[in-house]
Amino acid sequence: MIIIHYWDPKITTLPGLYLLSSTVLVPFMKIYDTILSLFGVLDHDVLRGNDPCSLVALRAVNAVGAPACLYYAFYRCQLLIFLNENKKTKIAKWSCVFLALSVATFPVIYAPYSMLYYTDAWATASIFLWYSSHLSNETNFLVKIIFGGFSVLCRQTNIAWLVFASIIDVCHCAEQCFPTIKNSVSIFSYIQATIIEFYHCCSIKNKHKSKKLIEFFQKCLRVTCPNVIVILSFFSFVVLLNNGDIVVGDRRAHVPRFHPMQLCYFVVFVLAFSLPWLLSQAYFKILTSNYVSKHFNLANAFREIHNNTSKVLVVTLLIIISGLVYFNTIAHPYLLADNRHYTFYVWRLLFSPGKPVFLRYLPVPFYACGLWLVNRTLMQSSIAYRLAYWIVTPLVLCAQFLLEPRYFVVPYLMYRLHSNKQFTNSHTFKAAFIEFIAYQVFNFVIMRVFLYSPFVSSMDNTGRLDRFTW
Repeated sequence: MIIIHYWDPKITTLPGLYLLSSTVLVPFMKIYDTILSLFGVLDHDVLRGNDPCSLVALRAVNAVGAPACLYYAFYRCQLLIFLNENKKTKIAKWSCVFLALSVATFPVIYAPYSMLYYTDAWATASIFLWYSSHLSNETNFLVKIIFGGFSVLCRQTNIAWLVFASIIDVCHCAEQCFPTIKNSVSIFSYIQATIIEFYHCCSIKNKHKSKKLIEFFQKCLRVTCPNVIVILSFFSFVVLLNNGDIVVGDRRAHVPRFHPMQLCYFVVFVLAFSLPWLLSQAYFKILTSNYVSKHFNLANAFREIHNNTSKVLVVTLLIIISGLVYFNTIAHPYLLADNRHYTFYVWRLLFSPGKPVFLRYLPVPFYACGLWLVNRTLMQSSIAYRLAYWIVTPLVLCAQFLLEPRYFVVPYLMYRLHSNKQFTNSHTFKAAFIEFIAYQVFNFVIMRVFLYSPFVSSMDNTGRLDRFTW
């Protein structure tokens, strides 16, 4: 095993993946060599050639370990969030199984990044492994801290999801201490009720409310303590050891920049990868209905949207998004220079300087539709969750200058996790199965292009082959 005592300045993430690899592979190779030696299968000279840092061993950590961990973590999250003892039917469990399999083989991180020694697979798996421990009341305090710290070591931006969970916990503590907050019907009224309650608590004359406030802070500290320890440790590292920068390498290429269009790109991503799920669910509902025309009548659908949606809100949203397109259609130099990525070709097709300007505005209805769909779907979750999600997701995405589909994966999977409650419905099981098959077809196409359609690199004159990927 070769030990290298320096850090490549182009590496932008903390060494979570490398620490995991050494922790897993070195003992595994020792045990493997010992067993073979005891049985006399191989001699000592051959055994010494088993390198824990071999290409096969390192890629196995991603190709086997990350999908397996992500499947287990996402499946456990579903059980902890939605399925109580009364709902654990066979249909519900199999729906959870196929949804977890779809997540474990999610195309953007599975093909080809899980097959390579790349951080994305474990960055995603680690955050859901932590989240499953966070959701369980039976998980040990120290285990929550270890899983939270490991997820941040895999990718620094995962710290935002610890903040996300802490916001939800604080909101739930507020609801328990001040029941009037729980009666809110919207995020706006929720925030308004919270401000009013805290204002009354700060009043010197109201001693009972002051005791409630103390009780609230005690509950918050008890519930959020593991997350707070990891969050404070991370920010101490950033401020004291990393000169106030979240990125640990290649800082010039990863300067944070306000980029609100990322939220628009994200909702298109949501629409695209939700399509198998949405279409299959809609199809099965139509198929089992005696009133097909009632369910599949575009005129009725548009009339319902027209009646239930404020025209002023729609027009305002379209104007705001159009303004963002005009002022914030910006491209990172890496996006314009790297022709290995699919985003390079999408950008060149729609947004490059030589293209007609109106092409930039064609996706505006999709941006608006995506925002509406995400918000409408999350309506079935608690107000606390929606509030935390709409705080953290823009925070994570809108500070990213570079357009990368991989940045959208965790926000999308968090959205999917909290947007499926009808596990007892047979339509859900069928839709989950179809989504899984669709993702495998997608993975097959992506891997086929990656493996069998290489091209000569245009970045240098060495004649090396590059491959298409996300």
